[in-house]
Amino acid sequence: MKTADLISALAADTAPVKPVRVTTRLAAACLAGALATGVVLTAWLGLRPLGEAVQTSAFWMKAGYTLALALAGFLLVSRLARPGGRPGRVLTIVLLAVAVMAGLSAIELMRAGPGAMRPLMMGQSASVCSLRILALSIPAYFGAIFVLRRLAPTRLALTGAAAGLLAGGVGASVYGLYCGETAATFVVIWYTLGITASTALGALIGSRLLRW
Repeated sequence: MKTADLISALAADTAPVKPVRVTTRLAAACLAGALATGVVLTAWLGLRPLGEAVQTSAFWMKAGYTLALALAGFLLVSRLARPGGRPGRVLTIVLLAVAVMAGLSAIELMRAGPGAMRPLMMGQSASVCSLRILALSIPAYFGAIFVLRRLAPTRLALTGAAAGLLAGGVGASVYGLYCGETAATFVVIWYTLGITASTALGALIGSRLLRW
């Protein structure tokens, strides 16, 4: 049998991975990563009392922002997991989320007095916030990579960046269960920096881990 005939015969027996299956695998990996991150957070920093926090708009503002970025990362990974996958319009979610948070920050700063601007920007934990988010993104990142290595992404650095965005959003969302910072300005600076670092590191590592 000629090589071309052999390849054709082997290809005839293959079936494409269903989109639903990819999404289900990725969702399971994200859930496992989020649970692992929760365990790490509890053992490392603990959880703050959430009874009063969940009744405030600031809590949901921060959670909505980080979850929107995690959702964008999830959708990007789902698209890029297939050969020739493209981001499409998913990046619009990222831009809108950042724009809304930046707008809230601008309103917050305009209403604050000159002496109140620095506390809004730095809070009580600016020096550790982004690094903690980056550290907490690790379980979700490797969960996504575990799934992706069983698929066929072709844009490796971009796929790694998408996995990093997803993981950063998950890590930041879980970190919000501990972090008591409520200023939109603090969130748009330091939370965004942590998620951006996760995205950049994800691109760097992903381009190597996802090689066929």
